Amino acid sequence: MTNDNTFGKKLKQIRKAKGLTQEKLAELAGVHEKHISKLELGTYKPSFATLSKVLSVLDLEIDKVGLNLKKVSVNDNPFYIKSVQILDNASEDELEYYYGLLKQAQKAQEIFRND
Repeated sequence: MTNDNTFGKKLKQIRKAKGLTQEKLAELAGVHEKHISKLELGTYKPSFATLSKVLSVLDLEIDKVGLNLKKVSVNDNPFYIKSVQILDNASEDELEYYYGLLKQAQKAQEIFRND
C-alpha cells in the first residue's frame, strides 16, 4: 500500500458512495468491523481472504480501490505478497487455483510449526 493511504481513502469513498456503514460492510463481508476501520485508516493490511471478501461485497476489482500492487512491502507475510502478485496478472479462474494452493501451503506451514 502507498504511504498516503490511497487504498483506505478510496475504500472509504466507495463504501460511502454505496451507502454502507463500516458496520454493514463488515457484516456483509463476514469480517470484524475493526478490520474495515483499520483498512480505511491505513493501519492494517488485509489478508488475501479479507481483501477478497471486502472487494466482492463492493463489486470491485483491486485496481479500482487504489492498491498499488507494485509497492508491496517485502516485510509482509509471504502468502500475502504472493497473493498480491498473483492478483496483478491472473484471471479469476487462475486466482481461485492459486489461492487454493496458497491456503494448502499455509496449512502445511502451520502443521510444521506445531510439530
